[in-house]
Amino acid sequence: MKVTLWVIAALFMAIPALIVVIALGPVILGVLCAVGFGLLVFLIVNFFIAIGTGIERAGSRLAHHR
Repeated sequence: MKVTLWVIAALFMAIPALIVVIALGPVILGVLCAVGFGLLVFLIVNFFIAIGTGIERAGSRLAHHR
């Protein structure tokens, strides 16, 4: 009888936790997508900055060699 009571108590403790996890699932997924998209934008911007810096340095090297 005590085992049954402990199982029922554990079940009643697990149900609210499960509801919270299910409710926060989309929020966590949204945060992960936002972070991933932010990193993607950061990489693209850094790529173009690197290209611009490379062109500027190559131009200044060519200007000094003339």
